[in-house]
Amino acid sequence: MVDNVYLLIFYGVVLLLILVASFLLFYIRNQSVVWKQKRQLQETQLAQQKELLNAVIDSQEIERKRIGQDLHDEIGGTLSAIKLMLNSLKKQVPTEHVETLTDAKELIDKMIVDVRHISHDLSPPGLSVFGLFPTIEAFVTLINNTGQIKIRLSQQGDADAITLPEKTALAFFRVITQLVDNTIKHAKATIIDIDFNFAENLHIHYKDNGKGFDLAVLNERTGIGMQNIQSRLQMVNAHYQITTAVGRGFQIAIELEAH
Repeated sequence: MVDNVYLLIFYGVVLLLILVASFLLFYIRNQSVVWKQKRQLQETQLAQQKELLNAVIDSQEIERKRIGQDLHDEIGGTLSAIKLMLNSLKKQVPTEHVETLTDAKELIDKMIVDVRHISHDLSPPGLSVFGLFPTIEAFVTLINNTGQIKIRLSQQGDADAITLPEKTALAFFRVITQLVDNTIKHAKATIIDIDFNFAENLHIHYKDNGKGFDLAVLNERTGIGMQNIQSRLQMVNAHYQITTAVGRGFQIAIELEAH
């Protein structure tokens, strides 16, 4: 009789263990399914966000190109016509007004150059023909000529070893120009170093000697300029790391895996 009781207890414990194990197995399997569905949902949302971002950036570039062409063709053409009209009036105006006319012509010349630079920035004409690095070189030369800041541009490796799609090259061009714009506007820097390394992958290192900022503040409150930079890098699947601190300048290291 006692043996039967012990046997019942033993079978009861075994059954309980089986039930507990079955419940745990069911719970783990259910959690795995839930986690997998959650991951798929997140991946779908990220893909949709990326598609939306691509559509927004594409529309921005189309509008930039249109505005750039309008500036170059219409505004630039109108300014050139006004300059010709002033040239034709030079011999007809009294001597005391010649200096004013000359000043007006110089102002128009400056406006023509400014319009050309703005239109080229909105739609860089050499990017599809000459590639990313020569286009960046032209941009750097333009900024250095203003005397606002000194940009030192360097290149390692063969730029032709890595072929970038035009959309990717345009994204990097926008990133570099936005970084330079941020430095000029906010960093109070005197020098910018931009290094391109064309090895197996494309590496770009950007550094300024400005005032820097607290990286935690950037993570909490990202400005529109940095949002554009991060969005464009994410769009082309580039990895990046930002290093900065108050009083220690700003750096960003960018890497794009070659395909």
